[in-house]
Amino acid sequence: MEDEGQGLSETANLFVPFFTTKPGGSGIGLALSRQIAEAHGGALRLENRGDRRGCRARLWLPLPGGTGLPA
Repeated sequence: MEDEGQGLSETANLFVPFFTTKPGGSGIGLALSRQIAEAHGGALRLENRGDRRGCRARLWLPLPGGTGLPA
């Protein structure tokens, strides 16, 4: 998924539990999402887009008989 928002400013802390930049945020959403993906043999990555403003979210989940995660 991609958006055209402000992008990510705190990339080092994205998946740190209880870290948030939002007033009233809990800081648990991304940490929990990545933990769930990894528990199923997958991965979750967030990155700033290089082609324009915004960020990109990538979620990989393995398929039965698949070859694993992309590089």
